[in-house]
Amino acid sequence: MAPPAQPKLFPFPPTLDLADQSSPVPGTQSSNSSTIFKKDILEGVPTTVYQIFEDAVNATPNQTLYRRRLRTPPAAAGEQPGWSTKTADTTYAQVRKRRDAVGSALLALERLGRLKDRRVEARGDAAADLADPEPTPKEINHPGVPTWGSRLKAGARRGWGVGIWSVNREEWQVVDFACHAYGLVGVSLYETLGPDTAEYITNFTPLPVIFASSNHVQDVLRMAPKCPSLRVLISIDKLSPAERDLFGQWASEVGVLLLDLNEFEEWGASPGVFTPPGPNPGAEEAEIDKNRIMTISYTSGTTGNPKGVVLTNWNMVAATISNCYGAPVAAMKPGFKHFSFLPLAHIYERIIHFILLRANGIACFSTGDVTRLLEDAQIFKPNLFAGVPRVWNKIYAAIKLQMQAPGVKGALLRRAVDDKLRNWRETGSVTHPLWDRLVFNKIRALVGGEVQSMVTGSAPISPEVLELLKIAFCADFGEGYGLTETCASTTRSVPWDVGGVGTTGFVGPSFEVKLRDVTEMGYTHNDSPNPRGELLIRGPQVFKGYLNDPENTKKALDADGWFYTGDVAEIDSAGRVKIIDRIKNVVKLSQGEYVALERVEGVYLLNPMFISLLVHADSLRDSLVAISVIDPVPGAAFVNKILGSHITPNETDKLEQALQDPKVKEALLGWFEGAAQKAKLNGYERIKGVHATVHPFDASLMTPTMKIKRNVAADFFKKEIDELYEKAAAGAKSRL
Repeated sequence: MAPPAQPKLFPFPPTLDLADQSSPVPGTQSSNSSTIFKKDILEGVPTTVYQIFEDAVNATPNQTLYRRRLRTPPAAAGEQPGWSTKTADTTYAQVRKRRDAVGSALLALERLGRLKDRRVEARGDAAADLADPEPTPKEINHPGVPTWGSRLKAGARRGWGVGIWSVNREEWQVVDFACHAYGLVGVSLYETLGPDTAEYITNFTPLPVIFASSNHVQDVLRMAPKCPSLRVLISIDKLSPAERDLFGQWASEVGVLLLDLNEFEEWGASPGVFTPPGPNPGAEEAEIDKNRIMTISYTSGTTGNPKGVVLTNWNMVAATISNCYGAPVAAMKPGFKHFSFLPLAHIYERIIHFILLRANGIACFSTGDVTRLLEDAQIFKPNLFAGVPRVWNKIYAAIKLQMQAPGVKGALLRRAVDDKLRNWRETGSVTHPLWDRLVFNKIRALVGGEVQSMVTGSAPISPEVLELLKIAFCADFGEGYGLTETCASTTRSVPWDVGGVGTTGFVGPSFEVKLRDVTEMGYTHNDSPNPRGELLIRGPQVFKGYLNDPENTKKALDADGWFYTGDVAEIDSAGRVKIIDRIKNVVKLSQGEYVALERVEGVYLLNPMFISLLVHADSLRDSLVAISVIDPVPGAAFVNKILGSHITPNETDKLEQALQDPKVKEALLGWFEGAAQKAKLNGYERIKGVHATVHPFDASLMTPTMKIKRNVAADFFKKEIDELYEKAAAGAKSRL
């Protein structure tokens, strides 16, 4: 008799005790660390991502897996295509067919010798005469991780890298699934990466093949002469005859084979080329496969070059299954819709897609145009909406702005918010029979009107923002904590846990966490009322190290498998984890005081006038300064009130000039001081100089998850920062 089928999702049990969410392990406390907190591992689950996908296709082959908006032809010659409100679907079975064709074609390229590193190829016959010639393409290896090595016959290698450079789209996933099924290593290139970083990753990994959207074809060809491993470029978009001629000649000159994805798939599906998927035909191989490298996920790189995080099949599967515990079953019935706009190059979005496969859902891909984000959502009408604090803060700011409106409209919204917040805090319910119908259904309509579950991660979010969005969207809104190194997973909140707002929730299944004393910052596991310290994480979801970087690997992972996150946390009596500080973004000022920059920024960013904010600290200085990007709508109102002017939000040049007026700068500093007093910040945590602009930060200053690259931004704004410090110092002297 076959064993009973395992559930795909694991909803919170009705008997869930909110006062006991993570289990302390008796006797695990040490002299410099807290007790270990954990959740039991979930058993009887798949061991590879390939198996997760196959199970999903076999369960619902004819159901839609991916949905996308259609393009409209250009309105006139020379114009770009537009976007239609019509959508198109691809089923689970159709995606599998495309996956098999792409995987077969990739292996055929290797068999035909088209992926030889140019340095090896240049040695010609001399390389063939070597007793053990250097294999190309090179398998990606990491200490302690099994390799394919000699188990496979010559001409049938596995484990080499495949790059993907594109916004979220069906083809991104097709290529990635092909890597899973055929034993290759997918490597994502962030859409917002500049050519220099893409070149670095291509050489560091190294990559013999890159799939790129048409807007990156030229970028890849420009860097190809400096990337000897790169031999094949596959355009995800169909190239016009003129583009084929131009780019084809260019590619030939730099030693790269240029193809487009359509012809690549046709070739892979043809007789003599097609190879059945599944990298482990033998039982002996199947057991070890879960521990092989599945992907190299490069960190966002807020400082220096990005680090390649080595993740195995089992890392990703364990994270996926762990996140299925507490999944919102009501929102994730087969056929539910997830709005995919966070970059698939980031591990957070990829894990959501694997959960989606477990639940047989639909991924609706955004256009990739941030200005169309709400338009996309209104067309797709998603049930699940995952975002990051940068997105949620903008929505929060827009709602707060409406609450400040004069007259009946503003008063009605303020009353509705007050009533629903009071009801939420008393009952844990995010719905209200009157206010939802009169007020909040209009807010829900901004994201399609059918959202049932929302989630935030990647960075801390203010409890004030989280509570308002819960009741405004009438949806379960949970917060999670994770890093690339833990497959975007570790802790997650219970949506109706009123007492848990401000924490990241319970320790996820199969994870263990503990706190290490950070005495120089005043955090210890003996602190009262809750233990505090650097958060350490262990479990099957924790990465294997940084690719070709033993020094940083040793700093991050100890001999017992504990990952040192660099985040400072406290664990409350219910076992909930709260991130309270950051070691890596803590700066010691000249007077000896430590400042946690992200925490300070979080206080000031609650003002809807700020789109972005960089708080800068210098260890040779005794104060903080800030570079702020102002939203033109509230910014114009602020400036007009100070100067008595009549500048409109569309007059950006006039607004930019007005922001440099000494009266406006003084008023901005006054607001910063008031916000600091309200939040009870220390004197050294207060802003002493601010440079304001309406121009958004350049893309080169931002990571793919929209975090500011502090060192890069500090160099970019060096002139402004120096001037702010000079004025702050002059002001301090004048007060002596």
